[in-house]
Amino acid sequence: MKIPHLLIVILLASPGLIHAEEGGEALEGQMKILARGSRQLSQQITDPAQQQGTIDLLEKLRKAALDSKAINPRKTVEVPQADQAKFLADYRTDLDELADAFNQVEEAVKAGQYDKAKSLLATVNSIKKEGHAKFKAD
Repeated sequence: MKIPHLLIVILLASPGLIHAEEGGEALEGQMKILARGSRQLSQQITDPAQQQGTIDLLEKLRKAALDSKAINPRKTVEVPQADQAKFLADYRTDLDELADAFNQVEEAVKAGQYDKAKSLLATVNSIKKEGHAKFKAD
């Protein structure tokens, strides 16, 4: 099968776009894990009977945040080439902050400080909201 020359030129000229689309789908999967898990977490975080389940969920959420660091967001292609390195560094720093916030929530849950864990969850939600504003494509 012959590939039209124009298609080859388009594919060679825009490897970042293809990577961003592929990464966008993978990142979307990680973000779904974070969204669903955060909803579940908000429902069970103050329940001592679900402590181990909450800890397991927090570990899953932290892993999703850290795994997301390896995936460039779709918005990367909208950023001028000269600014992309800083954009991606900021993106990864925000994900580190999110993972750290999950660690803090987990420490509070392990200590049985459920009210503190619930207030720390507000920090998690704030980091997510700010991150979406900066890094999510419209």
